[in-house]
Amino acid sequence: MTSKLIDRKIAVVLIADVVGYSNHMENNEDATLANYTECEKIFKSLFKKYKGSIFNTAGDSVLVEFDSAVNALNCAVDFQNKIKIRNDSSNTDVKLQFRLGINMGDVIKKEGNLLGDGVNIAARLEALAQPGGISISKSIYDFVISKTETAFNDLGMQKVKQNEFHAYDVLLDNSHKRTLKPTQRSIPPILLALPAVLIILAVGYFLISTSQDSKTTIVTEDISSKPKILVLPIKASGTSEEQKGLVRGITESMISTLAQYNGIIVLTSGTSFFADENNISESVIKDDYNVDYLIRGTLQLLGDDARINLQISDLNKSVVSMSKKKDFKFSNLFKVQDQLSNEILNELQINFGVGAGMGGWSENYRNIEEFTQFLNWRNEWRKFTKTSYLKSNEMLSDMKKTLAPDNGALHMMDSWQLMQKVILKLSTDKETDLKKIESALQKATEYGSNMSGSYSSRAYIGKLLLGRSCEESTKDIDKALELEPNSGNTLQVAAAVYAQCSNFEKAISAANSSLEITPNDTNWMITGQLASYYFQVDEIELLTKLIGDNINAQDMDGRVLAYFSLIENRKGNQELAKKYLSRAIENGLTKGRLEANLVDEKLRERTIKELSTIGDLK
Repeated sequence: MTSKLIDRKIAVVLIADVVGYSNHMENNEDATLANYTECEKIFKSLFKKYKGSIFNTAGDSVLVEFDSAVNALNCAVDFQNKIKIRNDSSNTDVKLQFRLGINMGDVIKKEGNLLGDGVNIAARLEALAQPGGISISKSIYDFVISKTETAFNDLGMQKVKQNEFHAYDVLLDNSHKRTLKPTQRSIPPILLALPAVLIILAVGYFLISTSQDSKTTIVTEDISSKPKILVLPIKASGTSEEQKGLVRGITESMISTLAQYNGIIVLTSGTSFFADENNISESVIKDDYNVDYLIRGTLQLLGDDARINLQISDLNKSVVSMSKKKDFKFSNLFKVQDQLSNEILNELQINFGVGAGMGGWSENYRNIEEFTQFLNWRNEWRKFTKTSYLKSNEMLSDMKKTLAPDNGALHMMDSWQLMQKVILKLSTDKETDLKKIESALQKATEYGSNMSGSYSSRAYIGKLLLGRSCEESTKDIDKALELEPNSGNTLQVAAAVYAQCSNFEKAISAANSSLEITPNDTNWMITGQLASYYFQVDEIELLTKLIGDNINAQDMDGRVLAYFSLIENRKGNQELAKKYLSRAIENGLTKGRLEANLVDEKLRERTIKELSTIGDLK
């Protein structure tokens, strides 16, 4: 018996996918379809021009084979430039953007389609690409580097199955210089033993190098990353062909709803359906796509009676984190899909994305949309820069239009917003703003007497800016911890209050407890606090151990960078000290914010004076 020879070959593969397609369809289906048709005409004409063969399309994605790496790159660049011109036109109703990935590798031709590692890597590159951008493998880079004037951004080594390869961004313009989470995640030693659901910390250092060929600039950067989610298409049984299209809509709706929350990254529907159609394994999804959570589901249908089962799998721990089932009438599909999407979003936000203790906060909001608005405001506020202040202030202004004036959470947010305004020295009338803070704190405790956040806010902000005594603030923080003893957020504020009262033993203990409950530590906020406490008690060894190699994460807290600047300066490493301080300033650190964290006046003066010899901290 003779086995059939598998049709293998080396091919150049381009995969294109629409960014946010489901959102566009939800907002304006007719306009989206019309605009996609126009974009389709563009890429079909370009594929013909550059001798590309379309092998497969999956709704908003397309797979194309080329006989030349140069042709594939030129086609991709030409396409993105034409799409940009089209989007810049005032005549365009919907501004569609595409991600493109290009790879050269081994593929299998089967039943008119291309499969195999070469295609899988191209899909991985498409997922890595920026909106309106192009990502290529080193196999493509090596062929085109001497044949193009195009500049590239080196994204470093990525691992696909058993092979390691370089990935590059095509720099269409300077806005395409960016960072990318490395394959190997570096975690601070202090967190290694934690029973974390999410510990996603970054490594890497910002390096800029110029190749010997003056035509090509290569930029290498690394940063930390948000939790990444992949929603696999719902598997249905007992459905007609017409119903299958509606089932696909459940997946599209889920992706659209989850994408509303900026504390997570949700991979596109094109990636979702590609992974499913090509039977990409869970281990590959985890390692190659850097996915943290996988959402899958099944739908059983008998007449109009339907049952859907959904699971969230934590790929880092290899466990099922959530399992839900719901019985409903298929005729109510669209109503039910919204409910399910919101339930999953709520689960991700409360239990995974923002840490334990946030469930109580959701009670202050009428629906998932309002709660998501709050969490997005909180994420932006925690960046603590002048730019993020303006963004978070605008977000809060929008929330004030919908939330009731007797909502304690609204006044609590207002107090923190005003506090940031004062500390960042954006206030033109400090005394008036301090009075507003006092009023907001009073209303927060009046309308939110059952909220731990009301008391923790008054405890910290009152002590920091309003002259409240340590006795008063400690009483408030004790009340907050009584209401929510296991809240990572409350423990974080408690740590800050203890530090303001020079009780660094309790501050360090509370901050460590907060990290245990919220190991993902958005914007390095808790880690930055703990580092500050170690610095103030001169525990430099514990400080450096806490941060480890993560000092090189691009979004590292500015306070931490300032402390490392001082550490290196005292070692005689002035250049490295200057680099750390420069990064701290770039990340939004101001003299006011640093001073607010240093309790002892003499230490505060010494620190600011020494930093002034290294760089200009304003």
